[in-house]
Amino acid sequence: MRECLVIYVDAALDRNGRAGCGLAVFVRGRAVYTESFGFSHFGGSAQLEAHVCAGALDLAAARWPYHRVIVRTDCAPVVRSRMPSSDSFRIAVHEVRERCRRGWRVVSYVSRKANPAHELAREGLKSLSRQQVLAAA
Repeated sequence: MRECLVIYVDAALDRNGRAGCGLAVFVRGRAVYTESFGFSHFGGSAQLEAHVCAGALDLAAARWPYHRVIVRTDCAPVVRSRMPSSDSFRIAVHEVRERCRRGWRVVSYVSRKANPAHELAREGLKSLSRQQVLAAA
């Protein structure tokens, strides 16, 4: 088993169904991979955060299969919900928990201030807004 990867994730959602995602992968305190992007999302913000966590776990399994992984999110309901309120959120949280069962995978809470993916998610949302403005022009 190699060293531990820490993957910080965050999502930003606006009123118009636009979302931004940020992802920052760290090994031994150094960023080795970052990404931000925008897309359309018409569910709730906690559901979106759960999907982003599940996606980060899938990415880790594909790119770094022999590393232990900690995914950190600033969305407390994803980490702490025992009985998610809606069906869509329940399914999303179930996806995260299933991926954690596959190996050395953990999802934990981190404050927004300590989450380097927070700004990346905002950048992803802004990039989607810019693309839509350019397409309209």
